[in-house]
Amino acid sequence: MSAGLVLTIVLVFMAILLVIGCPIGFSILISTTFGVFIQDLPSSMATLRMISGADSFLLTAIPFFVFAGVLMREGGITKRILDFATILLGNFHGALGHVNIFASMVFGGISGSSVADTASIGSILIPEMIRKKYPRSVSAAITAASSTIGIVIPPSIPMILYAMASETSIGRLFLAGAIPGILVGLLMMLVTAYMSARHGYGKERDRLPSVKELLIGFKDGILALTMPLIIIGGIVGGIVTATEASALAVVYAFFLGFFVFKELKLKHIYPAIKETVRSTAVVMLIVVSATFLGWILAYGQLPQRMSVALLSISENPLVVLLIINIILIIVGTFSDIAPNILILTPIFLPVIVNLGIDPVHFGIIVVVNQAIALVTPPVGNCLYICANLSKCSVEKVFGAAVPYLLANLSVLILVTLWPGLVMWLPNLLMP
Repeated sequence: MSAGLVLTIVLVFMAILLVIGCPIGFSILISTTFGVFIQDLPSSMATLRMISGADSFLLTAIPFFVFAGVLMREGGITKRILDFATILLGNFHGALGHVNIFASMVFGGISGSSVADTASIGSILIPEMIRKKYPRSVSAAITAASSTIGIVIPPSIPMILYAMASETSIGRLFLAGAIPGILVGLLMMLVTAYMSARHGYGKERDRLPSVKELLIGFKDGILALTMPLIIIGGIVGGIVTATEASALAVVYAFFLGFFVFKELKLKHIYPAIKETVRSTAVVMLIVVSATFLGWILAYGQLPQRMSVALLSISENPLVVLLIINIILIIVGTFSDIAPNILILTPIFLPVIVNLGIDPVHFGIIVVVNQAIALVTPPVGNCLYICANLSKCSVEKVFGAAVPYLLANLSVLILVTLWPGLVMWLPNLLMP
């Protein structure tokens, strides 16, 4: 049986498993194992491929960042970020919407996970926004959409996966995501300002904060805001690796929650570890399965075939990036971020390199693209979490989120057309 036919059978079988509701990690694993047997490939090689997929020091950063996010929530750090944001932005119309977005930008600079952002901030702000007469759909939509910033602003778990799949500098990737992430947040605040003026969403404060309030809020807020600086500064300065920085984030989150704010108790640690293990296990299952599938794709020469197909359409980098963006948006709508990055990166990377596009630039395009998928049905994880928290239908939440997704799409277009926007910081600080 030809390698191309085996590849087709594997992909069709995987699509069937996904349609009938099989979890994506198992869908990839089962269909790829089936491909190994029908092609009579050595099972020992398949096992080695899966083990090699998980055998990466960089991947150990994932559980640490997840754990840091959980400790932030349990230790009162998330609440203090929200309090500080309310002091700064409370006198704007639609204040809670602005606070939601600002908090997501800060939280994303620590946990690297949009899902953790959604669960932590959404569980606090969605009920509060509903209590303050924001529509349920709008409360959920702002939370879901703003949480996508979490994987664009460094650190970022998807960037870690891309760095592993493409062998790209994680430090340069983190720096490259900073400006696009901030731009997404600012554009979402503009959308919130417009929607608030149109629908009359109110303020949280009738006056500007006093100096005393600013100092108190700054005292607590700056301790949380310092964490992203420690993480990114340590990596860029060559003091720590990404994995060491993630462990440092855990230590810092524990220190603040346990010793400074004194809201983190020893009884919270075991449940936090359990939550981290569950979240990491899902990611790691996808990592080993996607690595296994990548071996089959390489055996079927899919990267070479895709390269020939794309370059036969055009050798203009912008045209090729446009086509890839469309493919990524479509695939992201029906699949999860981790397998998309791990499977599609090795397929598209040879084309990108051949066209002279920097892999760091392409990595940010991929991540911004996949951020949109977090809020698009039928898979969008953040969309479903917020719909559940707000007790509102997915359809209504998605409809309310569309204006905010346009902010993501605008930044995606911008980073695609303007490489300098992405590459300025990494070229300046890590040439």
